[in-house]
Amino acid sequence: MKNITIIYSKNHMIHNPQWEIFEGQKVSHAERPERIESIISSIRQSEIGPVISPKSFPLRFIRSVHYRHYIDFIKEKSMSLNTGESLYPSYFIMDTYTPILPGTYFAAVWSVNTVLTGAELLEKNRFVFALCRPPGHHAETARMGGYCYFNNAAIAADYLSKKGKVAILDIDFHHGNGTQEIFYDRNDVFYISIHADPRVKFPYSSGFPWENGAGQGFGYTKNYPLPMGSSELIYQRFLQNALSQIKQFNPRYLIVSLGFDTYLHDPIGGFKLSIPFYKIIGRDIASLRIPTLLVQEGGYNVSDLGKLAGSFLEGITS
Repeated sequence: MKNITIIYSKNHMIHNPQWEIFEGQKVSHAERPERIESIISSIRQSEIGPVISPKSFPLRFIRSVHYRHYIDFIKEKSMSLNTGESLYPSYFIMDTYTPILPGTYFAAVWSVNTVLTGAELLEKNRFVFALCRPPGHHAETARMGGYCYFNNAAIAADYLSKKGKVAILDIDFHHGNGTQEIFYDRNDVFYISIHADPRVKFPYSSGFPWENGAGQGFGYTKNYPLPMGSSELIYQRFLQNALSQIKQFNPRYLIVSLGFDTYLHDPIGGFKLSIPFYKIIGRDIASLRIPTLLVQEGGYNVSDLGKLAGSFLEGITS
């Protein structure tokens, strides 16, 4: 069995939104600290690999992906709020699910530190798992949304692209509009996503099969939108197609935007993937034999998240 290094920080817990606005109503927020705590608890029980704390990185790595005025906006708004306050800003936001809280900026920066620590370790490790929270793949260069503020996977990909080509495989239930937007005109980072049909699921405006990149990046974006209720058989067929295209790209590094909201019982999902199937997904990804950084994205069935992560990691490391 292969080993895997896990990067984890308690700093994610300071960002704890209580509610989001769905169809005009306040509802309980799905993106809670318990998500990551469920996963890290399962990892520690399985002893699948060492758990280490992230180190701090300069802000220039975030600025390499996000506009300075956007970063400053989140910082200033977050630090101006008092305990218990929340803000749905009028600027730089795409939805009503992603409030700014007093701890949002701090937690988002440490989420980036988590993924950059993982990217740095990828030089000497076959697999690294960055337990990022808040998640990131919906965050665009200057727009937050989908519970995301800074795009962890994109920041890591930009960092690693200085050393060689990077492929990003996004297997979250929702299309990673932010990651696509950031690399849409680049040919050194190949973005490929398997996700729910955006005509009926967030983010609604991107992830269609005709979105293939632009300029030098044409052909370096690939989307596989699947219908609601997609089975494991259908999912694995598209996963194999994606892995084949990654092989053809021949990257030095692979980043996986890892969402467990594709699970059968996820409260905001819609596919029919079982817990044991995640072992197959992990095994198939590992078969590429590419240094791989796993970046935690979605997954909202808190009671089963540890089992889902455990099954996936068993496949990765077997």
